[in-house]
Amino acid sequence: MEIKDLDYNIQYNEATKTVKFVGSIRLQNLPAYEPIKLFLRDAAKLSQGSALTLDFRDLQFVNSSGITTLSMFIIDSRKTAAYQIKIQGSTNISWQSKSLSNFKKLWDQVVLEIS
Repeated sequence: MEIKDLDYNIQYNEATKTVKFVGSIRLQNLPAYEPIKLFLRDAAKLSQGSALTLDFRDLQFVNSSGITTLSMFIIDSRKTAAYQIKIQGSTNISWQSKSLSNFKKLWDQVVLEIS
């Protein structure tokens, strides 16, 4: 599975149960993020019983609507609790060190790997 755009790319690797985000995501509003929300739900369904890794290490930027979409995904995942979520981030990208830790506040079972 993959979403390609001029500014960003999102890929799901079924073998490693990893969603990798690359580039910069600057969509206009929450409705514009609907395809990404559905993509994450599909990846989660394929990962049932395993940990789903969200790899943001190559995502340079995501706006507030994107953070909200990701937060809603974490909250939805918490409700079903059918899989664990692991989040990988980079301390070299400022938004990640500030925002990714908030996902742990939404669901204490989220595993953060920020390096």
